Amino acid sequence: MTKKLSVGFSLTHDKSMKEINRKVFGSSSTTDVISLPLNESDAEKNVLGDLVVNVDEVKKNADKYGVSFIAELARVVAHGVLHLYGYDDATDKGKAAMRTIEDMVVKDVNVSDILNADD
Repeated sequence: MTKKLSVGFSLTHDKSMKEINRKVFGSSSTTDVISLPLNESDAEKNVLGDLVVNVDEVKKNADKYGVSFIAELARVVAHGVLHLYGYDDATDKGKAAMRTIEDMVVKDVNVSDILNADD
């Protein structure tokens, strides 16, 4: 049986992301996503954590890499969820592992399904 987990999801812009990054990590720079894992009691409730996504950075990266906004958003969300699962991109090996999974997610994203969702 597959266990369903919930992830909180917030969208923000550069200014707010810089403030969040400063408070959480002590960094004054902006970033595309911040993953905030929850504590053990929340994990028991099937809540994995929260993601904060910076739409300004997603747009910049989409333009930089010549991909759609949706494709870059999918990559960033996948990246953030991987951090919630304990993946770390501090090493080349970790980055490569994360990138492989992110590539699979982006490949599987069906833009028309997202844009035509009834929910």
